[in-house]
Amino acid sequence: METEDPLQAPKRNRGKRNERRDAQVTIIGSPLFIDFGVPLLAVALSIFLKVVTRNDHLATFEREDLAFGLDLSITALLLFIVSSSGLVSRSIIPGAPQAVVEKAAAIPWILLSVFIGLWATSTVVRKLGWDTNGRLHVGWGIVVPDLFGVAVLLFVVRWIKP
Repeated sequence: METEDPLQAPKRNRGKRNERRDAQVTIIGSPLFIDFGVPLLAVALSIFLKVVTRNDHLATFEREDLAFGLDLSITALLLFIVSSSGLVSRSIIPGAPQAVVEKAAAIPWILLSVFIGLWATSTVVRKLGWDTNGRLHVGWGIVVPDLFGVAVLLFVVRWIKP
C-alpha cells in the first residue's frame, strides 16, 4: 500500500484553487458579466434593500419595490462623475493621448444628457406614472424609469471600461 506524500497534497489542492481563481477572474472580467451581471446585481440589491428596510408591519413585497430605475440612474451618474474626474486629470497632462482628450471633452455633454434624461423620466413618472389611488402604473411608473436606469448604468459601465 502506497502512502501519500504530505508535501504533494497541498500542491494538488493549490492547482485546483488556481483553476477556480482563474475561472472567477474570467467570469468577472468578461464583457457579458460587465454588461449584464453588473446591472442585474445592482437591480437585485436595490430591490432587496427596498424590501428589507421597510417597516416590519409592512414587510410584504409591493409593486413599488420594482421601481428602481431612477435610483439606479443616480448611482450610475455618481459612478460616471467619479470615473470622469480621473479621466479629466489624465487629459490635462501635456502629451496626453488624443483619445483621452476626446473622451474627456465628451463628459459635459454626457452629463447634460443624463440630467435631461433624469428630468424627463421623473416628469413622465409624475405625470403619467400614478393612478388615482396613488399606486404606480406598471408601464409609465415602473418599466419606463427602470429601462432608463438600466440603460444609463450599461452606458456608464461601458464608458468606465478601458
